[in-house]
Amino acid sequence: MAKKNEAKEEKKIEKEMKKTSKKDSSSKPEKVKKTKPKKKKEKARHYFGPIEFSFNFISLVLVICVGLYFGGRSFYYYSLQNQKSRETARTLNGLVLSNNQLVKDTTEGLHQDKTGYYFRGNVQNNYVWFANRMFRVMRVNEDDSVKLVTDDLVASFMWGESPSYANSNLRIWLTDDPKVDVSGVYYRTIPAPGRFLKKTKYTVDKMLESKVEKGDIELEDSIVSISLSDYVDAGGKSSYLNNGKLYFLVGYNQQDENLYVEEDGSISSCDPMDGFGVRGVFTMNANIPVLQGDGTKNNPYVIDQGSDTNYVDSYVKLGDDIWKVFEEKDGVLKMYLNGYITVNGQELVRNYSSYSSKFDYFAGDNIGYYLYHDYINSLSYQKYIVRNQYPYGAFNAEVGYYYPNVYKEVYEERIGLLNIFDYVSNNELNDFFRDNTGADMSTRQYSVLSNGLLEEAEVTDLKHIVPVISIQSSSIKGGNGRIDNCYVVE
Repeated sequence: MAKKNEAKEEKKIEKEMKKTSKKDSSSKPEKVKKTKPKKKKEKARHYFGPIEFSFNFISLVLVICVGLYFGGRSFYYYSLQNQKSRETARTLNGLVLSNNQLVKDTTEGLHQDKTGYYFRGNVQNNYVWFANRMFRVMRVNEDDSVKLVTDDLVASFMWGESPSYANSNLRIWLTDDPKVDVSGVYYRTIPAPGRFLKKTKYTVDKMLESKVEKGDIELEDSIVSISLSDYVDAGGKSSYLNNGKLYFLVGYNQQDENLYVEEDGSISSCDPMDGFGVRGVFTMNANIPVLQGDGTKNNPYVIDQGSDTNYVDSYVKLGDDIWKVFEEKDGVLKMYLNGYITVNGQELVRNYSSYSSKFDYFAGDNIGYYLYHDYINSLSYQKYIVRNQYPYGAFNAEVGYYYPNVYKEVYEERIGLLNIFDYVSNNELNDFFRDNTGADMSTRQYSVLSNGLLEEAEVTDLKHIVPVISIQSSSIKGGNGRIDNCYVVE
Protein backbone atom coordinates (compact mmCIF):
# COMPACT_ATOMS: atom_id res chain seq x y z
CA MET A 1 0.00 0.00 0.00
CA ALA A 2 2.83 2.22 0.94
CA LYS A 3 4.67 1.33 -2.26
CA LYS A 4 1.63 1.99 -4.30
CA ASN A 5 1.27 5.42 -2.79
CA GLU A 6 4.93 6.06 -3.33
CA ALA A 7 4.63 5.18 -7.00
CA LYS A 8 1.71 7.58 -7.40
CA GLU A 9 3.72 10.28 -5.76
CA GLU A 10 6.61 9.80 -8.16
CA LYS A 11 4.30 9.91 -11.14
CA LYS A 12 2.83 13.11 -9.79
CA ILE A 13 6.28 14.64 -9.38
CA GLU A 14 7.31 13.47 -12.81
CA LYS A 15 4.16 14.99 -14.26
CA GLU A 16 4.87 18.27 -12.48
CA MET A 17 8.38 18.26 -13.84
CA LYS A 18 7.11 17.78 -17.37
CA LYS A 19 4.79 20.75 -16.91
CA THR A 20 7.70 22.78 -15.66
CA SER A 21 9.76 21.57 -18.56
CA LYS A 22 6.99 22.65 -20.97
CA LYS A 23 6.80 26.01 -19.30
CA ASP A 24 10.54 26.35 -19.63
CA SER A 25 10.45 25.27 -23.25
CA SER A 26 7.56 27.66 -23.98
CA SER A 27 9.59 30.53 -22.57
CA LYS A 28 12.23 30.19 -25.31
CA PRO A 29 9.96 31.55 -28.00
CA GLU A 30 9.62 34.75 -25.98
CA LYS A 31 13.24 35.44 -26.82
CA VAL A 32 12.54 34.52 -30.42
CA LYS A 33 9.47 36.73 -30.39
CA LYS A 34 11.72 39.59 -29.45
CA THR A 35 13.99 39.00 -32.39
CA LYS A 36 11.38 38.01 -34.98
CA PRO A 37 9.96 41.55 -35.39
CA LYS A 38 13.48 42.74 -36.08
CA LYS A 39 13.85 40.10 -38.73
CA LYS A 40 10.47 41.04 -40.14
CA LYS A 41 11.49 44.74 -40.24
CA GLU A 42 14.70 43.82 -41.99
CA LYS A 43 12.72 41.72 -44.45
CA ALA A 44 10.25 44.65 -44.95
CA ARG A 45 13.11 47.02 -45.81
CA HIS A 46 14.51 44.60 -48.34
CA TYR A 47 11.04 44.02 -49.80
CA PHE A 48 10.00 47.73 -50.18
CA GLY A 49 13.45 49.06 -51.20
CA PRO A 50 13.05 48.43 -55.00
CA ILE A 51 9.59 50.08 -54.97
CA GLU A 52 10.96 53.15 -53.24
CA PHE A 53 13.87 53.29 -55.74
CA SER A 54 11.48 52.95 -58.65
CA PHE A 55 9.28 55.72 -57.30
CA ASN A 56 12.23 58.05 -56.81
CA PHE A 57 13.57 57.25 -60.28
CA ILE A 58 10.21 57.84 -61.94
CA SER A 59 9.80 61.09 -60.00
CA LEU A 60 13.24 62.23 -61.11
CA VAL A 61 12.47 61.40 -64.73
CA LEU A 62 9.19 63.32 -64.51
CA VAL A 63 10.93 66.34 -63.01
CA ILE A 64 13.54 66.26 -65.79
CA CYS A 65 10.85 65.91 -68.46
CA VAL A 66 8.84 68.79 -67.03
CA GLY A 67 12.00 70.88 -66.85
CA LEU A 68 12.92 70.04 -70.43
CA TYR A 69 9.38 70.76 -71.65
CA PHE A 70 9.03 74.16 -70.04
CA GLY A 71 12.67 75.00 -70.63
CA GLY A 72 12.24 74.07 -74.28
CA ARG A 73 9.12 76.20 -74.56
CA SER A 74 10.92 79.10 -72.93
CA PHE A 75 13.83 78.71 -75.35
CA TYR A 76 11.38 78.41 -78.26
CA TYR A 77 9.54 81.60 -77.39
CA TYR A 78 12.81 83.33 -76.57
CA SER A 79 14.10 82.34 -80.01
CA LEU A 80 10.90 83.56 -81.62
CA GLN A 81 11.21 86.83 -79.77
CA ASN A 82 14.84 87.17 -80.84
CA GLN A 83 13.90 86.27 -84.40
CA LYS A 84 11.13 88.87 -84.33
CA SER A 85 13.59 91.40 -82.95
CA ARG A 86 16.07 90.55 -85.70
CA GLU A 87 13.35 90.82 -88.34
CA THR A 88 12.23 94.15 -86.90
CA ALA A 89 15.82 95.32 -86.86
CA ARG A 90 16.00 94.68 -90.63
CA THR A 91 13.06 96.99 -91.27
CA LEU A 92 13.26 100.73 -91.81
CA ASN A 93 11.61 101.60 -88.48
CA GLY A 94 13.72 98.99 -86.66
CA LEU A 95 17.03 100.19 -88.09
CA VAL A 96 16.31 103.86 -87.48
CA LEU A 97 15.51 103.22 -83.80
CA SER A 98 18.31 100.73 -83.17
CA ASN A 99 20.97 102.91 -84.82
CA ASN A 100 20.14 106.04 -82.84
CA GLN A 101 20.16 106.83 -79.14
CA LEU A 102 17.56 109.21 -77.78
CA VAL A 103 18.64 112.75 -76.93
CA LYS A 104 16.91 115.51 -75.03
CA ASP A 105 16.37 119.26 -75.13
CA THR A 106 17.55 120.85 -78.38
CA THR A 107 20.38 118.38 -78.90
CA GLU A 108 20.91 117.15 -82.45
CA GLY A 109 19.66 113.61 -83.03
CA LEU A 110 16.63 111.42 -82.39
CA HIS A 111 14.02 112.82 -80.00
CA GLN A 112 10.85 111.32 -78.56
CA ASP A 113 7.45 112.90 -78.10
CA LYS A 114 3.92 111.65 -77.45
CA THR A 115 3.42 110.52 -81.08
CA GLY A 116 6.72 108.73 -81.65
CA TYR A 117 10.29 109.69 -82.54
CA TYR A 118 11.62 112.49 -84.73
CA PHE A 119 14.96 113.78 -85.99
CA ARG A 120 16.15 117.23 -85.05
CA GLY A 121 19.18 119.19 -86.18
CA ASN A 122 21.60 118.64 -89.02
CA VAL A 123 21.63 114.83 -88.70
CA GLN A 124 23.54 112.82 -91.27
CA ASN A 125 22.21 109.28 -90.83
CA ASN A 126 18.56 109.52 -91.93
CA TYR A 127 18.97 108.94 -95.67
CA VAL A 128 16.69 106.45 -97.46
CA TRP A 129 16.93 105.22 -101.07
CA PHE A 130 13.55 104.31 -102.50
CA ALA A 131 11.99 104.37 -105.99
CA ASN A 132 15.35 105.40 -107.53
CA ARG A 133 15.58 108.58 -105.46
CA MET A 134 16.74 109.86 -102.09
CA PHE A 135 14.58 110.69 -99.07
CA ARG A 136 15.21 111.73 -95.46
CA VAL A 137 13.53 110.18 -92.41
CA MET A 138 11.57 112.80 -90.50
CA ARG A 139 9.75 110.68 -87.94
CA VAL A 140 9.01 107.14 -86.74
CA ASN A 141 5.40 107.14 -85.59
CA GLU A 142 4.06 105.23 -82.59
CA ASP A 143 2.62 102.57 -84.95
CA ASP A 144 6.13 102.07 -86.47
CA SER A 145 5.23 103.76 -89.75
CA VAL A 146 7.95 106.11 -91.02
CA LYS A 147 7.49 109.64 -92.31
CA LEU A 148 9.79 110.57 -95.21
CA VAL A 149 10.52 113.76 -97.11
CA THR A 150 12.15 114.16 -100.51
CA ASP A 151 15.79 115.11 -100.12
CA ASP A 152 15.44 117.73 -102.83
CA LEU A 153 12.81 119.60 -104.79
CA VAL A 154 10.40 117.72 -107.07
CA ALA A 155 8.91 120.70 -108.94
CA SER A 156 8.59 124.48 -108.96
CA PHE A 157 5.32 126.30 -109.59
CA MET A 158 2.80 128.74 -108.11
CA TRP A 159 0.72 127.91 -105.06
CA GLY A 160 -2.44 129.16 -106.82
CA GLU A 161 -4.78 132.09 -106.56
CA SER A 162 -6.22 130.99 -103.20
CA PRO A 163 -3.95 130.74 -100.13
CA SER A 164 -5.89 127.64 -99.03
CA TYR A 165 -3.81 124.47 -99.12
CA ALA A 166 -6.88 122.28 -99.76
CA ASN A 167 -7.40 123.83 -103.19
CA SER A 168 -3.79 124.64 -103.98
CA ASN A 169 -1.78 123.41 -106.94
CA LEU A 170 0.60 121.82 -104.41
CA ARG A 171 -1.96 119.52 -102.90
CA ILE A 172 -3.63 118.45 -106.15
CA TRP A 173 -0.25 117.89 -107.84
CA LEU A 174 1.20 115.87 -104.96
CA THR A 175 -1.67 113.60 -103.90
CA ASP A 176 -4.37 111.52 -105.56
CA ASP A 177 -7.62 113.45 -105.52
CA PRO A 178 -10.52 111.48 -107.07
CA LYS A 179 -12.27 114.76 -107.85
CA VAL A 180 -9.49 115.85 -110.24
CA ASP A 181 -8.60 113.65 -113.24
CA VAL A 182 -5.01 114.88 -113.57
CA SER A 183 -4.23 114.96 -109.85
CA GLY A 184 -1.34 113.14 -108.24
CA VAL A 185 1.43 113.79 -110.78
CA TYR A 186 3.97 113.04 -108.08
CA TYR A 187 1.88 110.27 -106.52
CA ARG A 188 2.03 108.36 -109.82
CA THR A 189 5.83 108.29 -109.68
CA ILE A 190 5.72 106.03 -106.58
CA PRO A 191 5.70 102.28 -107.34
CA ALA A 192 2.97 100.18 -105.67
CA PRO A 193 1.74 102.98 -103.38
CA GLY A 194 -0.86 100.62 -101.91
CA ARG A 195 1.92 98.42 -100.57
CA PHE A 196 4.34 101.06 -99.35
CA LEU A 197 2.27 104.09 -98.36
CA LYS A 198 -0.36 104.94 -95.79
CA LYS A 199 -2.21 108.23 -95.38
CA THR A 200 -0.13 111.05 -93.92
CA LYS A 201 -1.78 113.15 -91.24
CA TYR A 202 -1.10 116.88 -91.06
CA THR A 203 -2.46 120.18 -89.83
CA VAL A 204 -2.39 123.65 -91.33
CA ASP A 205 -0.55 125.63 -88.66
CA LYS A 206 0.01 129.29 -87.90
CA MET A 207 3.35 130.88 -87.09
CA LEU A 208 3.14 133.30 -84.19
CA GLU A 209 6.03 135.46 -83.00
CA SER A 210 7.91 132.79 -81.10
CA LYS A 211 5.90 129.60 -81.46
CA VAL A 212 3.73 127.53 -83.77
CA GLU A 213 0.02 127.26 -83.18
CA LYS A 214 -1.19 123.87 -84.36
CA GLY A 215 -4.23 123.75 -86.59
CA ASP A 216 -7.45 122.54 -84.98
CA ILE A 217 -8.35 120.10 -87.78
CA GLU A 218 -6.21 117.07 -88.59
CA LEU A 219 -6.22 116.26 -92.30
CA GLU A 220 -4.73 113.38 -94.27
CA ASP A 221 -3.53 112.73 -97.82
CA SER A 222 -1.38 110.13 -99.54
CA ILE A 223 1.34 112.72 -100.14
CA VAL A 224 1.59 116.23 -98.70
CA SER A 225 3.97 119.16 -98.64
CA ILE A 226 6.21 119.96 -95.67
CA SER A 227 4.18 121.52 -92.88
CA LEU A 228 5.25 124.40 -90.70
CA SER A 229 5.28 122.05 -87.68
CA ASP A 230 7.49 119.55 -89.51
CA TYR A 231 10.02 122.24 -90.30
CA VAL A 232 10.10 123.74 -86.81
CA ASP A 233 10.23 120.34 -85.06
CA ALA A 234 13.24 119.40 -87.19
CA GLY A 235 15.09 122.51 -86.06
CA GLY A 236 14.28 124.78 -88.98
CA LYS A 237 17.27 126.75 -90.18
CA SER A 238 19.69 124.50 -88.29
CA SER A 239 18.20 121.23 -89.54
CA TYR A 240 18.66 118.70 -92.31
CA LEU A 241 15.59 120.24 -93.99
CA ASN A 242 17.59 123.36 -94.82
CA ASN A 243 19.04 122.36 -98.20
CA GLY A 244 19.74 125.81 -99.59
CA LYS A 245 16.62 125.75 -101.80
CA LEU A 246 13.43 127.79 -101.92
CA TYR A 247 10.27 125.82 -101.18
CA PHE A 248 6.73 126.22 -99.82
CA LEU A 249 5.54 125.28 -96.32
CA VAL A 250 1.97 124.37 -95.40
CA GLY A 251 0.94 127.06 -92.93
CA TYR A 252 0.33 130.78 -92.48
CA ASN A 253 1.70 133.72 -90.59
CA GLN A 254 -0.43 135.93 -88.34
CA GLN A 255 -1.67 137.83 -91.39
CA ASP A 256 -2.80 134.57 -93.02
CA GLU A 257 -0.12 134.81 -95.70
CA ASN A 258 1.51 131.74 -97.20
CA LEU A 259 5.00 130.68 -96.11
CA TYR A 260 8.15 129.46 -97.78
CA VAL A 261 11.74 128.64 -96.80
CA GLU A 262 14.51 131.00 -97.90
CA GLU A 263 17.87 129.78 -99.21
CA ASP A 264 19.41 130.41 -95.77
CA GLY A 265 16.69 128.32 -94.10
CA SER A 266 14.69 131.16 -92.59
CA ILE A 267 10.89 131.28 -92.96
CA SER A 268 9.27 134.12 -94.89
CA SER A 269 5.80 135.01 -96.07
CA CYS A 270 4.85 135.11 -99.74
CA ASP A 271 2.05 135.72 -102.18
CA PRO A 272 0.30 132.56 -103.43
CA MET A 273 1.14 133.69 -106.96
CA ASP A 274 4.87 133.48 -106.25
CA GLY A 275 6.61 130.43 -107.69
CA PHE A 276 8.84 128.32 -105.44
CA GLY A 277 9.98 124.74 -105.10
CA VAL A 278 7.93 121.82 -103.81
CA ARG A 279 9.04 118.93 -101.58
CA GLY A 280 6.93 115.83 -101.04
CA VAL A 281 6.18 114.12 -97.71
CA PHE A 282 4.63 110.68 -97.28
CA THR A 283 4.33 107.97 -94.65
CA MET A 284 5.76 104.54 -95.33
CA ASN A 285 4.04 101.52 -93.78
CA ALA A 286 5.53 99.82 -90.72
CA ASN A 287 8.08 97.02 -91.03
CA ILE A 288 9.09 97.67 -94.65
CA PRO A 289 12.23 95.53 -95.20
CA VAL A 290 15.61 97.11 -95.87
CA LEU A 291 18.25 95.47 -98.08
CA GLN A 292 21.29 97.34 -96.78
CA GLY A 293 22.66 100.62 -95.51
CA ASP A 294 23.38 102.55 -92.33
CA GLY A 295 21.45 105.72 -93.15
CA THR A 296 24.40 107.85 -94.26
CA LYS A 297 24.35 109.67 -97.58
CA ASN A 298 26.91 107.35 -99.16
CA ASN A 299 25.27 104.27 -97.67
CA PRO A 300 21.54 105.04 -97.29
CA TYR A 301 18.90 102.58 -96.10
CA VAL A 302 17.88 100.81 -99.31
CA ILE A 303 14.22 99.77 -99.33
CA ASP A 304 13.54 96.24 -100.55
CA GLN A 305 10.99 96.81 -103.31
CA GLY A 306 10.87 93.18 -104.41
CA SER A 307 9.14 92.97 -107.77
CA ASP A 308 7.60 96.45 -107.35
CA THR A 309 10.30 98.25 -109.30
CA ASN A 310 9.94 101.38 -111.38
CA TYR A 311 11.61 103.23 -114.26
CA VAL A 312 10.96 106.76 -113.02
CA ASP A 313 14.20 108.47 -111.96
CA SER A 314 16.30 105.88 -113.75
CA TYR A 315 18.80 106.75 -116.48
CA VAL A 316 18.81 105.64 -120.12
CA LYS A 317 21.83 105.97 -122.39
CA LEU A 318 21.11 106.57 -126.08
CA GLY A 319 24.16 107.12 -128.25
CA ASP A 320 26.41 109.47 -126.28
CA ASP A 321 23.49 111.09 -124.42
CA ILE A 322 22.01 110.24 -121.02
CA TRP A 323 18.30 110.78 -120.41
CA LYS A 324 16.34 110.67 -117.17
CA VAL A 325 12.88 109.07 -116.93
CA PHE A 326 10.23 111.25 -115.28
CA GLU A 327 7.03 109.51 -116.41
CA GLU A 328 6.10 105.88 -117.02
CA LYS A 329 2.75 105.15 -118.63
CA ASP A 330 1.44 102.20 -120.65
CA GLY A 331 4.92 100.89 -121.39
CA VAL A 332 6.20 104.27 -122.63
CA LEU A 333 9.01 106.10 -120.83
CA LYS A 334 9.03 109.88 -121.06
CA MET A 335 12.50 111.32 -120.47
CA TYR A 336 14.31 114.66 -120.34
CA LEU A 337 17.94 115.14 -121.30
CA ASN A 338 20.13 114.87 -118.21
CA GLY A 339 21.77 118.16 -119.06
CA TYR A 340 21.45 120.72 -121.83
CA ILE A 341 21.57 120.44 -125.59
CA THR A 342 25.15 120.88 -126.79
CA VAL A 343 26.40 121.77 -130.25
CA ASN A 344 30.02 120.94 -131.09
CA GLY A 345 30.71 120.40 -127.40
CA GLN A 346 29.24 123.76 -126.34
CA GLU A 347 25.99 124.22 -124.37
CA LEU A 348 23.29 125.66 -126.61
CA VAL A 349 21.81 128.93 -125.35
CA ARG A 350 19.05 130.44 -127.46
CA ASN A 351 15.72 132.29 -127.40
CA TYR A 352 12.32 130.63 -127.17
CA SER A 353 10.98 132.58 -130.14
CA SER A 354 11.02 136.08 -131.53
CA TYR A 355 7.52 137.10 -130.47
CA SER A 356 5.23 134.38 -128.95
CA SER A 357 5.32 131.92 -126.07
CA LYS A 358 3.24 129.38 -127.96
CA PHE A 359 5.23 126.23 -128.79
CA ASP A 360 5.19 125.91 -132.59
CA TYR A 361 6.73 123.20 -134.82
CA PHE A 362 6.24 125.23 -137.98
CA ALA A 363 7.44 128.73 -137.13
CA GLY A 364 11.08 128.96 -138.12
CA ASP A 365 12.06 131.20 -135.20
CA ASN A 366 10.40 128.96 -132.59
CA ILE A 367 12.14 126.48 -130.31
CA GLY A 368 9.62 123.86 -131.48
CA TYR A 369 10.82 124.15 -135.08
CA TYR A 370 14.44 123.75 -134.03
CA LEU A 371 13.72 120.64 -131.95
CA TYR A 372 11.54 118.95 -134.58
CA HIS A 373 13.68 119.69 -137.64
CA ASP A 374 17.27 120.21 -136.54
CA TYR A 375 17.83 118.53 -133.20
CA ILE A 376 15.93 115.25 -133.56
CA ASN A 377 17.38 114.63 -137.02
CA SER A 378 20.88 114.91 -135.58
CA LEU A 379 20.28 111.98 -133.20
CA SER A 380 21.72 108.61 -134.25
CA TYR A 381 19.09 106.80 -132.15
CA GLN A 382 15.98 108.56 -133.42
CA LYS A 383 14.50 105.23 -134.57
CA TYR A 384 13.79 104.40 -130.91
CA ILE A 385 11.91 107.62 -130.24
CA VAL A 386 8.11 107.30 -130.19
CA ARG A 387 5.32 109.83 -130.18
CA ASN A 388 3.85 111.04 -126.89
CA GLN A 389 1.49 113.68 -125.59
CA TYR A 390 2.64 117.15 -124.53
CA PRO A 391 0.13 119.34 -122.64
CA TYR A 392 0.29 122.97 -123.72
CA GLY A 393 -2.78 124.62 -122.15
CA ALA A 394 -2.42 128.15 -120.84
CA PHE A 395 -1.47 128.88 -117.25
CA ASN A 396 -2.27 132.49 -116.47
CA ALA A 397 -4.75 134.85 -114.84
CA GLU A 398 -7.38 134.12 -117.47
CA VAL A 399 -7.66 130.48 -116.31
CA GLY A 400 -7.10 131.18 -112.62
CA TYR A 401 -3.58 129.74 -112.40
CA TYR A 402 -5.13 126.32 -111.84
CA TYR A 403 -2.69 123.67 -113.08
CA PRO A 404 -5.24 121.07 -114.41
CA ASN A 405 -6.05 123.62 -117.15
CA VAL A 406 -2.64 122.95 -118.68
CA TYR A 407 -3.83 119.43 -119.58
CA LYS A 408 -6.88 120.63 -121.50
CA GLU A 409 -4.83 121.11 -124.68
CA VAL A 410 -2.36 118.49 -125.85
CA TYR A 411 -0.21 118.03 -128.94
CA GLU A 412 1.26 114.66 -129.90
CA GLU A 413 4.79 114.47 -131.29
CA ARG A 414 8.17 112.80 -130.88
CA ILE A 415 9.86 115.69 -129.08
CA GLY A 416 8.94 118.61 -126.84
CA LEU A 417 9.87 120.50 -123.69
CA LEU A 418 9.16 120.15 -119.99
CA ASN A 419 6.28 122.15 -118.60
CA ILE A 420 6.34 123.47 -115.06
CA PHE A 421 4.10 120.67 -113.78
CA ASP A 422 6.32 117.84 -114.96
CA TYR A 423 8.15 115.99 -112.21
CA VAL A 424 11.86 116.90 -112.32
CA SER A 425 14.35 115.54 -109.80
CA ASN A 426 17.53 116.83 -111.45
CA ASN A 427 17.83 120.04 -109.48
CA GLU A 428 21.20 120.91 -110.97
CA LEU A 429 19.48 122.07 -114.16
CA ASN A 430 19.37 125.85 -114.10
CA ASP A 431 17.77 128.70 -116.02
CA PHE A 432 16.10 126.79 -118.85
CA PHE A 433 12.84 127.39 -120.66
CA ARG A 434 9.67 125.54 -119.70
CA ASP A 435 6.74 124.99 -122.02
CA ASN A 436 2.92 125.31 -122.19
CA THR A 437 2.53 127.99 -119.59
CA GLY A 438 1.79 131.30 -121.24
CA ALA A 439 -1.19 132.74 -123.06
CA ASP A 440 -1.24 132.47 -126.84
CA MET A 441 -0.27 136.08 -127.43
CA SER A 442 2.08 136.46 -124.46
CA THR A 443 5.72 137.38 -124.91
CA ARG A 444 6.77 136.03 -121.55
CA GLN A 445 7.75 132.45 -120.83
CA TYR A 446 8.41 130.53 -117.61
CA SER A 447 11.85 129.27 -116.67
CA VAL A 448 13.20 127.60 -113.53
CA LEU A 449 16.38 128.17 -111.55
CA SER A 450 18.23 125.40 -109.73
CA ASN A 451 17.37 126.95 -106.34
CA GLY A 452 13.66 126.34 -107.03
CA LEU A 453 12.64 129.81 -108.08
CA LEU A 454 10.09 129.97 -110.89
CA GLU A 455 10.41 133.13 -112.93
CA GLU A 456 8.98 134.71 -116.03
CA ALA A 457 11.35 135.70 -118.83
CA GLU A 458 10.94 137.33 -122.19
CA VAL A 459 10.69 134.83 -125.06
CA THR A 460 13.63 136.65 -126.67
CA ASP A 461 15.90 135.97 -123.67
CA LEU A 462 18.65 133.41 -124.09
CA LYS A 463 18.24 130.24 -122.03
CA HIS A 464 19.41 126.63 -121.88
CA ILE A 465 17.28 124.05 -123.67
CA VAL A 466 16.27 120.71 -122.06
CA PRO A 467 14.41 118.52 -124.61
CA VAL A 468 11.97 115.67 -123.87
CA ILE A 469 11.58 112.42 -125.84
CA SER A 470 9.94 109.01 -125.24
CA ILE A 471 10.87 105.38 -125.88
CA GLN A 472 9.17 102.03 -125.37
CA SER A 473 10.30 100.32 -122.15
CA SER A 474 10.44 97.06 -124.14
CA SER A 475 13.33 98.48 -126.19
CA ILE A 476 15.63 98.39 -123.13
CA LYS A 477 18.08 95.49 -123.41
CA GLY A 478 20.52 95.95 -120.55
CA GLY A 479 21.76 97.97 -117.57
CA ASN A 480 20.10 98.63 -114.21
CA GLY A 481 19.12 102.27 -114.58
CA ARG A 482 21.70 103.73 -112.19
CA ILE A 483 23.84 106.60 -113.42
CA ASP A 484 26.91 104.35 -113.41
CA ASN A 485 25.08 101.54 -115.26
CA CYS A 486 22.40 103.19 -117.38
CA TYR A 487 19.73 101.28 -119.25
CA VAL A 488 20.74 100.70 -122.88
CA VAL A 489 18.66 99.86 -125.92
CA GLU A 490 21.29 97.93 -127.92
